[in-house]
Amino acid sequence: MEKGFLKGMITGAIAVTFISMAVFGIGRAVSDSYRSDTVVDKEFEDKVNNLVAYIDAFYLDADEVTKEDMQDGMYKGLMDSIDDKYAEYYTPDEYSDFIQTNNGRYAGIGAYVSQDSDTGNMVIVNPFDGAPAKEAGIMPGDIIVEIEGQSVSGMELSDAVDLMKGVPNTDVEVKILRGSEYIDISITRRIVDVPTVSHEMLEGGDIGYIYVSAFDKVTSSQFREALDDIEANNAKALIIDVRDNGGGRLDVVVDMLDRLLKEGLLVYTETNQGRDEEYYSTNEEYYDKPMAVLINGYSASASEVFAGAIQDYNAGTIIGTTSYGKGIVQSIFSLDKYGDGSAIKLTTSRYYTPNGRNIHDIGITPDITIEYNSELTEEKDGLYYDNQLLMAVSVLKKRLNNER
Repeated sequence: MEKGFLKGMITGAIAVTFISMAVFGIGRAVSDSYRSDTVVDKEFEDKVNNLVAYIDAFYLDADEVTKEDMQDGMYKGLMDSIDDKYAEYYTPDEYSDFIQTNNGRYAGIGAYVSQDSDTGNMVIVNPFDGAPAKEAGIMPGDIIVEIEGQSVSGMELSDAVDLMKGVPNTDVEVKILRGSEYIDISITRRIVDVPTVSHEMLEGGDIGYIYVSAFDKVTSSQFREALDDIEANNAKALIIDVRDNGGGRLDVVVDMLDRLLKEGLLVYTETNQGRDEEYYSTNEEYYDKPMAVLINGYSASASEVFAGAIQDYNAGTIIGTTSYGKGIVQSIFSLDKYGDGSAIKLTTSRYYTPNGRNIHDIGITPDITIEYNSELTEEKDGLYYDNQLLMAVSVLKKRLNNER
């Protein structure tokens, strides 16, 4: 781990909400029959065909519009018509990219990007160590202004990310805003294995530290490897840091909690039909030493499932600031019936912590609230400790001293 890691994970916190990055997993199938008052009737078909006729007859660039373009636009419009800001239609290419990203491997610049729901700004959350973006000089908090000479103003986050992905060993030109300075940066794309987990030994080896940046498919194995290494080094306590973690897959966070907690309910969901799924730990393995979890206002969805379960079982001390408050679950439905590789995303349920808390628009309240203050960062043994991390270390050291 490089010298500035512990500080860098939280320095330059930015006002973002996590939307595209906060998806849980694959949803259940749906029958062909869905409602008696079908939306698509003869009048609808006639009106659509009439609109197409107008486009063909009068649109200046009608020869550049394909039937597929118009069909995809209607599918996307249908998803936009419901009161669900997370709903989305994925074209085959978009769904393929989504699968690659959530598997933790893709060809691109190697950075987490998020979009501020108020300003629309696209912000670099975390450029990965050893990946092209960081090597080219991209920093956390940089605002993306242009990609390949194209303004990202008004653009969907997924479209901007698509522009930065591409063929390995090709360059992508990005203009960013850093403070008041505009900077042009050329980044060479590479195949990126997304590093979602990093770990370190603190306080002379007494305390293990694990940072989890997302809950992707690869995260569970990375987390278990990190925890196994920490236990092999005989750490007496553990800090898990999910600050700035916008969420991810429900199955992954459940597996990680199963590694930490004794047998019991971890999280349950409720759909529009009532109570749906319950997820339990197995008691086959658990962590039996003092633990602390760091959260902040950008810890969302799966991060809140994680912190909520730890808190409800009093298995660790939650430290930091109140989390984002995303207590709803999105599911991906692959439209296999049509064989074209398309899919949709919908909000399908609310999740509840073991004690029955739904924290949507509320968040997880820490056991110890402490605001981040960069001026209180300290250096110890070549590593930088921010003040929230210092609080976690202090809490665990007191706990260890009391047990002696």
